[in-house]
Amino acid sequence: MSITAEASPRSRDVSLDVAKGVGIVLVVIGHAWRGLDTAGMIGNAWLFHLVDRLIYNFHMPLFFLLSGMTFQAWALRRPVGEAALSRVTRLLWPLVLWTYLFTAARLAAGDAANTQVAGLESLFFLPLPPRDHFWFLWALFLQHLAVLALIRFVTGPLSAPVWAGLAVLALLTSSFAPVGLNAWTFGAATYAGAFLAGLALGQTHWTPQGPTAFILAAAVFVGLQALSFWIPQSLITVQLLGIALSLCALAMIQVLSRGTPKGMLRLLATLGVYSMGIYLAHTIFSAGTRAILARVTPDLTAHMILGTLAGIIGPLILYAVIRRVGRPSWIGF
Repeated sequence: MSITAEASPRSRDVSLDVAKGVGIVLVVIGHAWRGLDTAGMIGNAWLFHLVDRLIYNFHMPLFFLLSGMTFQAWALRRPVGEAALSRVTRLLWPLVLWTYLFTAARLAAGDAANTQVAGLESLFFLPLPPRDHFWFLWALFLQHLAVLALIRFVTGPLSAPVWAGLAVLALLTSSFAPVGLNAWTFGAATYAGAFLAGLALGQTHWTPQGPTAFILAAAVFVGLQALSFWIPQSLITVQLLGIALSLCALAMIQVLSRGTPKGMLRLLATLGVYSMGIYLAHTIFSAGTRAILARVTPDLTAHMILGTLAGIIGPLILYAVIRRVGRPSWIGF
């Protein structure tokens, strides 16, 4: 039920679930924040760009990194056909279904939607190239199929140095020779560096631990976030920054997740397990909450808190309801 490739229960690293939990919370916050800006409710350009930059610097690279960490082991344990089919059912099917559900929700919302659509003819479109936040599923789908074909038909399993070399090659190619980058390939190509870096990391025994590692990772994380406001926003700098920040965030999470996570870490791990469902459905619940709450108050804090909670809790309730009558996988959860 997670966005990344499924790990076996015995080998599951809880810190990766915690990291996915952190990532999905940031996804919900980021989309709620951008939704308020699109609705003209923030009114402070400096504040908007500050929060937006701090979140979008790394939260999506983090997901690609995490997916890469477990993918080679997952892909090698299954027949090629089974692995490929699972990418269709776990990534492509949710993309198609929720693209139409999301558009239908906009149609039903009418004037309350930030991006308005009208008439049933608005549902007559192809789901690819991907729309809205579903670009992530398409990018991951292409990356998974490419790596699956590589390690099953060409090279066999690859070592950490080879994956790292491929990550560097992907970074340079997408940044300085962006041939063929378009709506179909942009996401997969520009996040290939993060995905391949995750594949490299997954072949190592990188296990930061202790307060020194946490403090160092936190210091580098804060420094890089501050630096991001000064360096040029080019393809290469954005990609490198995203990977570096993701590694720092993961290091801090791994230090905190030693032993059995409790309290907030346990909650984040649970959200990480259900991250796919939250990713697919959160915007509908957050946007609906914003539309209703706007009739009551323009208070930004109330909108962010309630919109974020709705974007997290709403999909979890939907999951529980679907589970009572069928299988959550029917709707891509």
